Amino acid sequence: MVAEKDKLKHFLAVGKSVESSAAAMELIRTATAEPGMLAFQELSVLPAVRALSSSEDADCRVMFNLLLVFAYGTWSSYKKEGGRLPPISPEQQRKLRQLSVITLAEQNKVLPYAMLMSELDLKDIRELEDFIINDCIYTGVLVGKLDQKLRYLEVECAVGRDVHPNQLDEIVTSLESWLGSSDELLEAIQGQLDWANQTSQARAMHKTQVNMRIEEVKKNIRTELELRGAAQQDAMMTDSTGPGLDMMDEDPRDPRSVRSKRRR
Repeated sequence: MVAEKDKLKHFLAVGKSVESSAAAMELIRTATAEPGMLAFQELSVLPAVRALSSSEDADCRVMFNLLLVFAYGTWSSYKKEGGRLPPISPEQQRKLRQLSVITLAEQNKVLPYAMLMSELDLKDIRELEDFIINDCIYTGVLVGKLDQKLRYLEVECAVGRDVHPNQLDEIVTSLESWLGSSDELLEAIQGQLDWANQTSQARAMHKTQVNMRIEEVKKNIRTELELRGAAQQDAMMTDSTGPGLDMMDEDPRDPRSVRSKRRR
């Protein structure tokens, strides 16, 4: 399958070589009926195509207006024009309905069946579901799912459309607002990171101080134990050299003799 950008490149290449009004009009008919071709703004600025808008021939001007509908409009906007736009083929109708679904998906992510049927001018639910499944989801126009019980289409994402020149200021404003919000968010994140780093450093310092205190206590305990041990040893040595029993030699010739007697 040829990608949309490749199809656009092809039509732009052809359009740059177009010189006559008839060829430019045929380029519009072919491009708007081409499956998968969803961008038309660049075609509208080609010299030969742009010249249709100021042509003395009403058919040329009408064909250029039809191209603008495919670039920026919807099925309902085409229908509102009534007979001021030329009739379109089934392939073009299918394309314009696809573009209409994309426009709705840009505005809401949940699209009720009633809204879709009204916008696409479809009267039958089965026809609507077949169109969404076969012509939108399977073709890659959007990613989403149908809830047949509650009757709505839930859109996850959709391809983009051409941006109307009148919308550029609004888009720029939105982007500037988004950038401002992003800067504020980044500042908040940086503040949280700084706080986390400071907290981490404080905790590391506290841990170091606690470990040093523990080692100091251990050292004091060992010193205290050593001092107590030395004191006990000195006391034992003092007891062994103090008042006690005199040891006397036993007279082996006197059975009544005793080994010792208490010193007076």
